[in-house]
Amino acid sequence: MLQKNLCKSSLTALAMVSAMAFASTSSAALVNGAFEADEATGGDVAGATGWDTFEFVFTNATDGPNFGPVSHDAGGTQSLKMYGPFYPGGASGASQSIPGTAGTTYELDAWVMNWIGDPFGNLGILQLNFLDSGGNELPGGVQVTFDPFGTADVDLSVVQDGADISDWTGLSLSAVAPAGTVEVQAFLLHIQTGDPCCAGGSLFWDDVSLTAVPVPAAVWLFGSGLLGLVGVARRRKS
Repeated sequence: MLQKNLCKSSLTALAMVSAMAFASTSSAALVNGAFEADEATGGDVAGATGWDTFEFVFTNATDGPNFGPVSHDAGGTQSLKMYGPFYPGGASGASQSIPGTAGTTYELDAWVMNWIGDPFGNLGILQLNFLDSGGNELPGGVQVTFDPFGTADVDLSVVQDGADISDWTGLSLSAVAPAGTVEVQAFLLHIQTGDPCCAGGSLFWDDVSLTAVPVPAAVWLFGSGLLGLVGVARRRKS
């Protein structure tokens, strides 16, 4: 009876490990996370392929000292530019969701840049949100703020020359999807807080990625050990 219970418990635990592994590797990648579409070499293009946007959000390909580096990636040619909303308390933003699984850890990474020549207070917010089947936001989401005029996130005393990759600031978030999660959402926001208010300052976003965190090697070793226990139990029974 002990051997039978051991075998049954081991199989149950192994099934749980397999489910965890599947959940941690089954999420899709973001579409156009580097904002290389739509083609914007002829000027700003409203929105960006694969992203839901509101207010003043543009795919941008303007490079040089007048606007800072166009892309965080040295091989990239474009980024996402958000303008101030031109009214008090407003925001511009972009979001995209991928399928999600409750209990899985997700990581959201992005790069953001405030051009030195922009005199307005530009506040950037990166959010990792979890949504249910009805598209409602669940508890457990997290956010991080990029506030170059209020913190030391970026050195605004250094003139950005349109070539130095260090002009960009990396932001990263990680959280476990709560019960009921069906989708995981990357949400980029721009709020213009400087004086004069609402005059259209801008932030640039690039290289956004949203991924499930892989199961640690220790879990795989645990699963291998369970397989060994199952084999031993079966040999003893026979």
